[in-house]
Amino acid sequence: MKSKSFDPNDALDASLQVFWHGGFGGTPMPDLLKGMELGRASVYNAFKSKRLVFLAALDLYISKIDAGLAELARDVTTRREAVEAILGAIFQLARSGNVWRGCFLGNTALELGQEDKEISVRLKRGIELLQNQIAAALSKPASDGSHLSPDQRDQYALFLVAGIQGLLVLAKGGLPQKAIDDIASTLLEAIP
Repeated sequence: MKSKSFDPNDALDASLQVFWHGGFGGTPMPDLLKGMELGRASVYNAFKSKRLVFLAALDLYISKIDAGLAELARDVTTRREAVEAILGAIFQLARSGNVWRGCFLGNTALELGQEDKEISVRLKRGIELLQNQIAAALSKPASDGSHLSPDQRDQYALFLVAGIQGLLVLAKGGLPQKAIDDIASTLLEAIP
């Protein structure tokens, strides 16, 4: 265990990885403490409870995803390239080695989405931010220079969020890689 002096950001980052692997209910406190490399007193002094550590980890994930996707979309010129970059980054993040761990937002929605109002509010905010980042990517011109209308852009962004989340759930459930690749290609092909 670490000494009483520790970096709360590092500890929170570690807690995100632990919760991402086991979920809230599937992560016993001893596993969380081990993953954070902290003693019980340090965690309770810094975060007050396992639930508050989880909420902070969810907030951290949402802010990282929002910042990371915004950065990706800046470096490309067409909407297809932007959406490919976002899909690639999300799928890479959703894997840990050869194991699909899914999206932390999606995993949390499946486990706790309607059971906890604070979590539900955070999930809604996270999904809206994801949808907004995809909509920003879809605001870029196609390779022929054409643009989507704002309504089309928003509809395709919501379609992609739903498709990505569904695909990640199926991947985590053991869908073969070929099927994952085929579905991801179909999602991309649906974008005009």
